[in-house]
Amino acid sequence: MLEIHEKTDIAGYEHAVEKINVDSIHIVESFNGKEKNGYGIYSVNEDNVIIYDYKSNELDITDGIIRTILFKGMLGGKNRCEFELTDNEKYDDMIKLGFINKNVKCINDISDFMSNCKKCKELR
Repeated sequence: MLEIHEKTDIAGYEHAVEKINVDSIHIVESFNGKEKNGYGIYSVNEDNVIIYDYKSNELDITDGIIRTILFKGMLGGKNRCEFELTDNEKYDDMIKLGFINKNVKCINDISDFMSNCKKCKELR
């Protein structure tokens, strides 16, 4: 069963976060049982959530990681998400999954985005 948890420190991710110039970094990790199968790195500022990096070998897991970050942002009162990925090739996955398009690398209304998600509606 897929579980995604907030990590309390950056241990093991020092190399990934050294490229990111932000004071407060957050990391979520994805697990299938006891096996870690992905992560997402993000920050939260006064206005929005910013996603910097993720790793997963499966698009469904990547989708879950990004949606978890979006949901955490909403819980914190943020309704906008910017994608500032440290690896430009990763934008392709975000486009495939429908988070962004080639011209717009943000979600201006997370609540609306989550409410209109076909996958989310199927789970209700």
